[in-house]
Amino acid sequence: MNLNELFNIKVGYDPSRLMNLLVRTAVISIVIVIVMSGYGFYRLFSGFVIKNAENNSVQLCNLLIDQQKKYLFVAAPGKALELGLHGTEMFAFDFSVRDYLYPFSIIKVKIYNAAKRIVYSTDPILIGQVDEKNQRLNNALAGKVDAKMVTKDKAVDLADEELRNVDVVETYVPILGPDKKVIGSFEIYINITGYREQIREGAIMMTSLLATVMIAAFGFSYLLIRGGAGQLKEAQIKLETMAATDVLTAIANRGHLLLRGEEEFERIRRNRLKSQRPEDMGCIMIDIDHFKKVNDACGHLAGDEVLKEVARRLSMSIRPYDVIGRYGGEEFVVMLPDTSVEQCLVVAARIRETVRAEAIEAEGNKLFITVSLGVTGSSETDTCLNDVLKRADAAMYQAKADGRDRAVQILG
Repeated sequence: MNLNELFNIKVGYDPSRLMNLLVRTAVISIVIVIVMSGYGFYRLFSGFVIKNAENNSVQLCNLLIDQQKKYLFVAAPGKALELGLHGTEMFAFDFSVRDYLYPFSIIKVKIYNAAKRIVYSTDPILIGQVDEKNQRLNNALAGKVDAKMVTKDKAVDLADEELRNVDVVETYVPILGPDKKVIGSFEIYINITGYREQIREGAIMMTSLLATVMIAAFGFSYLLIRGGAGQLKEAQIKLETMAATDVLTAIANRGHLLLRGEEEFERIRRNRLKSQRPEDMGCIMIDIDHFKKVNDACGHLAGDEVLKEVARRLSMSIRPYDVIGRYGGEEFVVMLPDTSVEQCLVVAARIRETVRAEAIEAEGNKLFITVSLGVTGSSETDTCLNDVLKRADAAMYQAKADGRDRAVQILG
């Protein structure tokens, strides 16, 4: 699928269509940028919160280790220092942890030893479990801090109060022994639900600001481009008019005349094939009688005036949707869609009378002008417009040969 199909628009050379394509492209681009930016801003603000919670977790864990060394570390004779909480130490440690961490929005704490066994948890049912497949725990035991924000449907805080739909930063912090070797890990859940609305509002504010700037920039650009496109459209219309119009007579020139004639010829031929009923296109070729004498006697400027006035009178004698053009020199062609040869003869008679009815004033001269007309119509044997024009041309020359100032018909 190409872009024209995607936007359902044929661009061509029409500036207005290009403007429509520009607007559609800009709107889609703005929407994509805003959506992607909104997501990016949300991730950015969330990242700040997660990083802050991670730093707080590390600091709290280090402070907790310093304060609770007597409970946390066990040094058995002949063995390396390890984590261990036994008997009544567990209750004392638990009370101390809950009391110390409660003001910091901590809702759960776990302590793992180097064997990935939970040696302490604020949720007692978890103590003694081994978490072998926890990659984040593996990261912590390898000496790395691992923090991630998650949303939990429900949780219980250190005061044993149930919380629902809470955002927490779950952080794994390595526990280092006196020799700086990792001997275990803290897992701490920090409640950041209070930041949820701030994250959302910050993302919305930044996204709205970006959207405002983009829309304003596009609007300003659109106004500038629309003005240029309007001028381009006007220039294009003028050029198209000039390309299709005979400069002297202001009717269709030969090229546009033939183009329009071919279109009508093909339309009538298609309709004839579809409906199985005859449809005709009448054709009248017109030549100004003794035009060379006008140029020789009165000058070419007078001849130009005669051409312009004849073209005007021809245009007055036909229907708005008929095709008229200057075929060459002093010759004109009129094509009449959906018109029989008999009807063409009526139009030809009207043209002849309109041209000869009044004198034409040209360069101070009053000239009585007549025309010779060749009349024909399309037929089922015609393969192209040229077949019709040849018969009209032959009929016109027959009219001139018969004495001029008359119309002659030749059937196809």
